[in-house]
Amino acid sequence: MATNPLTHSDVVRLFGTIDDHKAAEIIALNPSPVELDVVESYLAGMTDVMGKERIPLTGKTARIFEIIMRDEPFEDEDFRRS
Repeated sequence: MATNPLTHSDVVRLFGTIDDHKAAEIIALNPSPVELDVVESYLAGMTDVMGKERIPLTGKTARIFEIIMRDEPFEDEDFRRS
């Protein structure tokens, strides 16, 4: 069964407003729907989808996460400068 190619609109629907160049990078990876769902869940804070081991993202899912988070400021207090 063939899947439809990922579009810019699909990326925006999944991850919200995103720079065009980041969307293009994600599309170029040709991720599966399952990979996109994993990243979407991870971004939403639903890390329990990884199970008890808290397995980190790898492969395409890790790359997509990195693309989305690139240039995002840290929100953790420990990383803020005084």
